Formats: sequence, structure tokens, C-alpha cells
Amino acid sequence: MELEKRKNFKEMMLKYQFAKKRLETEMEILLQEYELSYGYNPVEHIKSRVKTMDSIRKKLTRKGYKVTIDNILRHVHDVVGFRIVCSFLSDVYDLVEIIKSYQQFIIKEENDYIKKPKDSGYMSYHLNLLVPIHLFNQTEYIEVEVQIRTVAMDCWASLDHKLRYKLPKKLPLALEQEMIHCSTEMMKIDAKMQELYKIVKKNKIRE
Repeated sequence: MELEKRKNFKEMMLKYQFAKKRLETEMEILLQEYELSYGYNPVEHIKSRVKTMDSIRKKLTRKGYKVTIDNILRHVHDVVGFRIVCSFLSDVYDLVEIIKSYQQFIIKEENDYIKKPKDSGYMSYHLNLLVPIHLFNQTEYIEVEVQIRTVAMDCWASLDHKLRYKLPKKLPLALEQEMIHCSTEMMKIDAKMQELYKIVKKNKIRE
């Protein structure tokens, strides 16, 4: 029974790997098509990963669930994670529309944490996609979480993660407030860079 259980977990994790590879390939194609059409790639860089079993186990334990395949499928929505970093705010929303219009993916859930940031100050656009993987005699849809953000948002999120999760204790209230303040300043930088980008685009069209 224990051997069968390990086999089932291995099969599940393999499917997550397949979904990651499938989305990596599809995103590469979509971005190449976009660049061919508009002469511009809206993406600075993409990072992707599949959570380790240890990380999955810790997340389920924090939520109060036993480590089972059913609980992973029900309660861990970011086993496969993509972080897509864009240059400008408009690029984020352009990319969201590109992904949403692609008929191979099913949108399971979406959250705009840019227009409505989290209480912590976190900003990003989240799409939970169901990505098809083709097996021997069937097609299965595997959930993938995609986070799309600007360079400024990514900088803030990376530093916040180090402060919040790498330190042994909860952040002091004063530090929490400073992080929210920094998030607000980052938002102002994004807005300013967007305005500069608009000016550059207008001048380029006139030329």
C-alpha cells in the first residue's frame, strides 16, 4: 500500500512537471507571435518552478490538512508557479489579455491585486490556469498559478518575502507599515514610468 501511495504521488508530481513544460512552451510561442506583430516583447523575464514535496507538506500542515493527493489538488493551488515580470504597467494588462484569449487554457480564477492590493501592500495580477496535458489515452487539466507584475512590484515582493518568511518572528508593526509605504511608493514609480513610456511611444509614432 505504501509503495502504491508513493507511486501515485510520483505520478501526480510528474503531471505537474508536464504542465510546467507545456505552459513554458506555449508562453514562448505567444510572446514570439506578439513580438512579431508589434515589434515589442512586454516581458522582462519569466521564472517557473514546481514546489517540492517538502514545501507542499509544510503548506498543507500550516492549513491544517493531512498530506494526501486529494488535499494537494484541493488546497494547494500553486504547486506549479509562474512569475512573469513586465517592464510597464500596461504590459501587465496586455499580457493578461493575451493569456485569457488563448483558448487552450481554462481560467479557473483571477485576482487583480494591482487595482486592489493585499493589506500587506502586495501587488500582482494572479491567474490560475487549467493547462491541458496529453497522456496516452486522455487529456487532463492541471492547475498552474501565474503571477504577472512589473519590475517595481517584483522588487518589493522579493524583499517582502525575505523579511516576512526568512526571519523567525513576525514583522513588527512599524516595519509592516514601512513595507506598505514602500509599496505605495513603488506604485507611484510604476505610474510615472508608464507616463514616460506613453511619451516615448507618441514620439516614436510621429517619427
